[in-house]
Amino acid sequence: MEFLSGWKEIAEHLHLGVRTAQRWERLGLPVRRVSGSACSPVVAIPDELELWARTRDVKSDAALLAPNKFLVNRLAELRQTHCRTRRKTHRLLAEINSLENEQKKLLDLIRSNLTQPCATDSRKPELLAARWSRVTSAKPS
Repeated sequence: MEFLSGWKEIAEHLHLGVRTAQRWERLGLPVRRVSGSACSPVVAIPDELELWARTRDVKSDAALLAPNKFLVNRLAELRQTHCRTRRKTHRLLAEINSLENEQKKLLDLIRSNLTQPCATDSRKPELLAARWSRVTSAKPS
């Protein structure tokens, strides 16, 4: 008695791809697992495979395993939405970064204007420093 050992040999015997042969196992393809667990190697008898293939309408059975068209379309929509959201997020982060840099420049300009007395300003630098500390410690509303 001849045995086919492994998915590659089984698939070649049935003129299928390995993945298709594995899917057909769920449809009842007569294969045996060596140690009985779902991950163990498989063996099959060619005569049993041929008999099963002749008596089975594998196309209608395969349709039962085919992905639901609605779910496939919904998944595609969700992927597109995800990509758009990621692009928007990247743009917003870049804009935030730009605004942070602009804010730092403006704060530096304010600091330099408050710490450098003008020629027309007769106030003492200590008063300007006190004003500056109030400005920097004030919480924005």
